[in-house]
Amino acid sequence: MPMYQYRCSQCGCSFEEFYSLQDHEGQKSSPCPGCSAPARRVFTPFALFSQQSVEAAFSDDAPEYREMHYYEKKGDWERAAQAADGVSEFAKNKFLEKAKSGDS
Repeated sequence: MPMYQYRCSQCGCSFEEFYSLQDHEGQKSSPCPGCSAPARRVFTPFALFSQQSVEAAFSDDAPEYREMHYYEKKGDWERAAQAADGVSEFAKNKFLEKAKSGDS
């Protein structure tokens, strides 16, 4: 679900809201939690990830799971299944199912 940041023009309150992808009504404005006036969505830049930040995200994983989770996050199901071979038969089978179905 996307998260949007809003700022109230009446009281200056800043807040965040989550909306489903189908909910187009609440994306441009949302009621302020402080004064109930309509608050407008403000621009927030999206996050960029470098190779270093991806590796840091998996640093808490046990070494045998890192490669599997790396390819899982990228949606490369075949390589994730190869990495899961000998580590987790359950994960390997799930990745192979996703690769066959073309799930991304």
